[in-house]
This record gives sequence, C-alpha cells and structure tokens, in this order.
Amino acid sequence: MPPVVSIVRCADYDRARVRAAVREALRLLPEAGEIVRPGQAVLLKPNLISSSDPPERAVNTHPEFIRAAAEFFIERGARVFIGDSCGSLAFGSTGRAIEVTGLHAVAAETGAQLLDFDRLPSRPRAVPGARVLHTIELPDVLAEMDLIVTLPKFKTHGLTLMTGAVKNQLGLIPGKGKKDAHVAAPKPALMAEALVDVQSAVLPRLAVMDAILGMEGNGPTAGDARAVGLVLASADCVALDAVAADLMGYAPGEVETTSAAAARGLGVCRLEDILIAGCPLAEARLKNFRRPPAAIRNAVHRVVPAFVIRWMYEQAGTTHADVLDDRCATCGECLANCPVGALRREDGRIRTDRDRCISCHCCAEVCRHKAIRLRRPLAGRIVHAIARRLSGGKRRPKD
Repeated sequence: MPPVVSIVRCADYDRARVRAAVREALRLLPEAGEIVRPGQAVLLKPNLISSSDPPERAVNTHPEFIRAAAEFFIERGARVFIGDSCGSLAFGSTGRAIEVTGLHAVAAETGAQLLDFDRLPSRPRAVPGARVLHTIELPDVLAEMDLIVTLPKFKTHGLTLMTGAVKNQLGLIPGKGKKDAHVAAPKPALMAEALVDVQSAVLPRLAVMDAILGMEGNGPTAGDARAVGLVLASADCVALDAVAADLMGYAPGEVETTSAAAARGLGVCRLEDILIAGCPLAEARLKNFRRPPAAIRNAVHRVVPAFVIRWMYEQAGTTHADVLDDRCATCGECLANCPVGALRREDGRIRTDRDRCISCHCCAEVCRHKAIRLRRPLAGRIVHAIARRLSGGKRRPKD
C-alpha cells in the first residue's frame, strides 16, 4: 500500500485546536492505531535546536504541539518520554532549550518524562550500510524505547534547504557528536547522506510535523516566522518530507536528504506514489514562500555542466562564515559550536579563519543575534547570479 501523508488545517496554537488537529492527522493514518499499544515506551523527539528562542519565533517545535502528541499516546496507555540534544554545544544548552520551550509544564501536566540526552549515558553504534557516518554515538536509553515518534518543525535550512522528519534525528546524537557529523560531511550532498545514516540507525515509526507556524528565509534559526496553519503526519518520514518540500515550493528531488533516503529504500519520495489524506495538496501549497539563500545552488546544478560544477566548487563555489560586528554580542556560542575551530576572538571581536571554515552553518544555527552570514567570494556570487537569471526563479512544475 502506498504511504499516506495526512494534512490537517490548524490556525494557531490554541490548546483545543492543536489537540484536535494532531489527533485528526494521526487518525487519518492507517498505521497509527496498529503501532501504538498500551504499556509501550514512546519517545517523542521534538526539534529543540535553540536554547534561547521562545516558541513564537518558530525555531523549536511548539510546546502545545508536543503536549498534544504526548496526550495522544498517553491516552492510549503508553509511557511517554520527550527527549532531545540541543543544536548548541554550550554547556547546559539542552536544559535551557527545554526551559525556554516550556516543556517542564508539559511534562508535569501530562505525566511525560523529560530526557536531556547530553546528560545521559551513550555509546557508539555501528551503522550497517552507512555512506558517511559508519559509527554514531547514541543514548543508551533509545534501546528501551518501543516506539520513536519524530516531531519536526516546518522550516527552511541553509545547508539542507529544509528541516524535516529525516533531519530531525540528528538531535538524537548527544553533544559534540553533531559537530563530528558536520566535519565528516561538510558539503550538502555529504550531509544528506550522513543524515540518512542517522535515520537508518534509528528509524522512527511515526512523524508528526509542526507546520502551524513555520519558518521561511534564512532558517533554521535566523529566518522569519510564517503562518502556515497545518499539521502533517505520516508513518513514512521520507514521504512526509517530500510533501513538506512540495508545500515550500521545492521541485521534486531538490531536497537531497529526501532523495538520498528514498534511494536507500527508507521511504517514498515521488509525490505520485504518496496518498494524501485530509486537505488536498494543491490547496495546502504556500504562495511566495521564501527559500534559503542556499537554494540557488540547485539552479547552478541545473544549468551548468558537471565538470564546470566541480571546478566551480573548488575555485569559486565555497562560502565562509562572516560575523556582522554591529549585531555580534561576542557571547561565544558560535565559538563553542564550530566543529573545526574556524572562529576566534581577536581584539574583542569574533573573526573567521576562511581557510578553515567548512560552511557547515553550525555557527549560524546557534547565533541568537543573527550576526552570522554565509558569504561567497565574488566569482561564486557571479555564477549564482547567472544561474538565478537562467533558472527564471522556477520551482516545482506547474499543476
């Protein structure tokens, strides 16, 4: 049977409306009733990338959304756990993310148990068939879970174009393990394969996406909140991401994480092979959704021959993190998060060693002041401007 992705409208984070929308999205999935059984240990994996942004910034999965998911499984007799490792590597960041997201109240009022993966025992695990991350550090507590449910946020991402159900599993890796992943996969195509390595090691059984308030533009933390008004759910993480990408305006196959996961048999990415339940896809698509600057990279691939692409990446296609002094508070969060030590303090400012920068976006992800931009050299900017003109700004094929 083809995978089902449910799309349910939800105007805002009113508790009753979110609860009804999440339940309806899961009710529309044929697998939901069979997967959940009384007594199961269920891990809800939200996206808690930021330790400072409040829910209305659309950076982290909203607490009312997490509450609604927790209630759904608790009412069916499950023991619910809510766990993550924050995107920031500063000490105590996951605890602060839990605090700023308001999850202590959610746990106290629902009976769910909070898990800070940075503070729990973990060990390396071999990943059969891995392409990049052949060994991944994962919390021991995952072995105790009967069911993993990923709760991603609907938002853009400067490196992978979109944050979705597959990418959300990166937060299961505690602490510096996420930095190691970026070092091993500094380019978008490699990062896509690395994220699929993590997905293959964990394999969530359900995905429920918070698309009530999403993020467009320079995500995953420096973009702008966008009212989307949807809840998406599926037992196929890849199918859910394919639908979410289409809603944002990406062409089929443009999000490399989705196509890489489908190529390994972890799900379905062709829209024609996916059943939509609830709101029709054509009605849910967003108009004038602003994609991240990195989306232009895909236009380059469409209009420039492969051998030129290879030369361009080596000679002119790289980017580096540029710190905006007028915004920078010199808090040091970016220093702690850079996997290769490309940032340093100099004369009271944060400076970048361009030769060491691998353009992984780790610094930009955690900068609460929007003080970091990924810049290209002049030759790269010229090539991207030409590609933008030649591509005509086209996204998905017209219906």
